[in-house]
Amino acid sequence: MSFLQRLAAASAVLATTLITATPPTLTAQDLDSAAIAERLRTGLHKAQITGDGEAMGQMITLARRAVTAFPDHALVSHYLGYALYRLAGPTMETDMDGALAMLAEAQSFLERSIEIEPIAESHALLSSALGMQMVSEADAMTLGMQSGIEMGRARALGPRNPRVRLLEGISAFHTPEMWGGGHKAALGHLQAAIELFADDEPETPLPAWGHAEAHAWLGQTHAALGKTDEARAAYDRALEVAPGYAWVRDVLIPGLGR
Repeated sequence: MSFLQRLAAASAVLATTLITATPPTLTAQDLDSAAIAERLRTGLHKAQITGDGEAMGQMITLARRAVTAFPDHALVSHYLGYALYRLAGPTMETDMDGALAMLAEAQSFLERSIEIEPIAESHALLSSALGMQMVSEADAMTLGMQSGIEMGRARALGPRNPRVRLLEGISAFHTPEMWGGGHKAALGHLQAAIELFADDEPETPLPAWGHAEAHAWLGQTHAALGKTDEARAAYDRALEVAPGYAWVRDVLIPGLGR
């Protein structure tokens, strides 16, 4: 079983418990809201880089407890939406219904975060979560329009935000050229994102993910365009930025050239 298959299987198991779980209540005396947001930020980043589905599940459980204790803290809701968005991706490989449920819940928490205090990443992630829920032509008519509106809001709030450009690049990678996407369009967004990451120094506990991921997606885009050497260079750079990046090390590099 491949790394992605193992992660997808673990995600499917987690999906059946995390979505419906009613976590214990935390109080303001237990944890400071800014401290818990920072704990979620760092924990989610580590889980994503290491490809640890169990750790991701633990972070989701923690985030659920945190939103119960701090319902009006924007970043706590943001990170729960972000975590569910992350887990939904691999879950799609084994449990589409579970993944769609996760994306719908991610949407609700991102919308809540925006309602409290909008940031560019929340709008961009909401755009991506809406896009991933498009499974029919009817969905494309409604969700596609909403997704575009949210990405426009993300660009307005963060014209030089590298995570916004990264998510635009990922979206373009999966969108046909006839609808404004394609690999060449993705290449432009991803190269721009990487340039912006050079000066990216968000204050804690604001989002800081995506630098290594931008190189990973740049590598995939080069590979899709038949540029194997450029793809390998991008993957190597991703591992320099985030040593131990499991997705790149165990999946993308071994699959290069197949």
